[in-house]
Amino acid sequence: MGEPLAKRLLIVTGEASGDLHAARLVTALRAHGRFEARGVAGPRLRAAGVEALIDAERLAVLGFSEIVAKLPRLFATRRRLLETVDRWRPDVVVLVDYPGFNLRIGPLLKAHGARVFYYIAPQVWAWHPERAQAMARWVDRLAVVFPFEEPIFRDAGVSVRYVGHPLLDDFAPELDEAAFRAELGVPAAARLVGLLPGSRRQEIHRHLGTLIESARALAATRPDLHAVVAWPADLATRPPELAGALPPWLHVVRGRTRSVQRWAGACAVASGTATLETALFGTPLAIVYRVGWLNYQIARRLVSITHIGLPNIVAGSTVAPELIQHAFTPEALAATLAPWLDDAAAAARARAGLAVVRERLGGPGASARAAAVLWELLA
Repeated sequence: MGEPLAKRLLIVTGEASGDLHAARLVTALRAHGRFEARGVAGPRLRAAGVEALIDAERLAVLGFSEIVAKLPRLFATRRRLLETVDRWRPDVVVLVDYPGFNLRIGPLLKAHGARVFYYIAPQVWAWHPERAQAMARWVDRLAVVFPFEEPIFRDAGVSVRYVGHPLLDDFAPELDEAAFRAELGVPAAARLVGLLPGSRRQEIHRHLGTLIESARALAATRPDLHAVVAWPADLATRPPELAGALPPWLHVVRGRTRSVQRWAGACAVASGTATLETALFGTPLAIVYRVGWLNYQIARRLVSITHIGLPNIVAGSTVAPELIQHAFTPEALAATLAPWLDDAAAAARARAGLAVVRERLGGPGASARAAAVLWELLA
């Protein structure tokens, strides 16, 4: 008898973090058997050997109003995926995060005869709790990354497994502290504040100016303070706020996000996965976010939870202050960060509060556990 035929996977993701987690899932899946994969893939999935039918970078959107400009491309992607299911007949379709698109394409894929594995659950508990019940009709298996999600989806009738968070699979700063400070050119005793404006241009446009003004105010009365902007690795062009010669207290680093998160005395972080990473390092942080007026008005009417920051949602309490929309000002942010930079006891209290986040997320191995759940569906 010859070798068994390779399994066929159609993978769909659309954000940088989803691309990373999907690539780790694919890599872990190779320990179980032979397969070939194609789909909507970003650079990490492509590097992991997935054939890109569509480049995921072309689909990323931020906010409700910005979806409109991408609608033709999103519709074309939907047609391509459905045609692929009909012609290629994958054994399983793997949807990774990207709920704005995947919650819509999922039922259509199921109607075309696909088995659907969803990895990293859409946050229906924040936006549309009723969608958990709807997902039970078209999701064959769901792998969730937060422990509180498993009972929510199970009670809604979804076949669900908690696998842990893939962030913990490779969780370390790029550099040790001495090397990081040497690269910045700052003394060992200098205080550092991290500024993480987000990974997309729209986020950076709305956050960076306020972050820098806050750091400027802090540095004005703290000669030893240095602010470090974690710049997204895939964005080449800097905005006007970072054009020309920078003041000596301001630094911009690329490919060093986790070093900023780990070695800064405090951070200001745009809401998203980076807030969870910062919390897992135990670094005191303020969670910031600002969107356009229309997006904000829509979100106010749809969001059903009291926190938007992942560390606070995981902890079930405010372990990181949230400065959202009009509350996000240079003055408010500086006042939030200052105690952590000036008072070791205040920083220690903040770190103690963040410890519960790591406790609740457990240890590494999420990618391997998710791969095992997926292979069960393929077997």
